[in-house]
Amino acid sequence: MVDPNDQEVAAMRAAGDIAGQFIDAVDRTDMATWSPEDWRGFIEAICSAYVDALIEQQIAINIALSKVQGVPG
Repeated sequence: MVDPNDQEVAAMRAAGDIAGQFIDAVDRTDMATWSPEDWRGFIEAICSAYVDALIEQQIAINIALSKVQGVPG
């Protein structure tokens, strides 16, 4: 990603945390020993965490904006 914004950087950090948790759960740090299912799970965990973090940030922004604008949430 070229020149990520603050929200993207935060989402990458969240995805990195999930990646670490996934590696701990697989209990094998040598990725060369991973099965195709392990790899799919790893990629899914990272991508899902990244997207979920962006969605959560957008929801928080929308709520804050509605409060500033006086629009009922």
